[in-house]
Amino acid sequence: MYYLCDMDKKFISSSEAIKGCSDSVIAKSERNDCVVRAIASAYDMHYNAAHQLVKEKFHRQNGKGTRYFVRVMNLMSQADVKINNKGIKTITEEHNTMLYYVTVNGVKRLRKTTTGHFMKKYSTGSYIVTVRGHAFTIKDGVIIGNFEDGKKLKKHIEAAWKIG
Repeated sequence: MYYLCDMDKKFISSSEAIKGCSDSVIAKSERNDCVVRAIASAYDMHYNAAHQLVKEKFHRQNGKGTRYFVRVMNLMSQADVKINNKGIKTITEEHNTMLYYVTVNGVKRLRKTTTGHFMKKYSTGSYIVTVRGHAFTIKDGVIIGNFEDGKKLKKHIEAAWKIG
């Protein structure tokens, strides 16, 4: 089920988009599992399989956030690691960060990429993105994550990876 949020952007709850999430005993007992949900939704995996993968590859402990997620994703991208037969490609813009130039009153300025800007620029394909302390998926212009992810389109993207 899709929900319309600010500026008519599409959003779907990760609980509804992820295979087996609503029936998973593990998912019901978890907290701070945004990386598990982002991996599951981006790679079209069952929640329990994504949970196990994140536990093994990222050394995540149950109920705790995923430390070093960005670093490990970048290393996996460099090593051409495949998950569920899909690759990872780090998205970098100006100077290896999520920045872009915009001209305001004839002056070229550097701006941080927001969720809304990212969705316009990368409107097709599957992406895992991180904002401060949080990760979610953007798939074909639809945000898959928490309800707040679909509303706060001005949050700055810190890192992103194309999945496929």
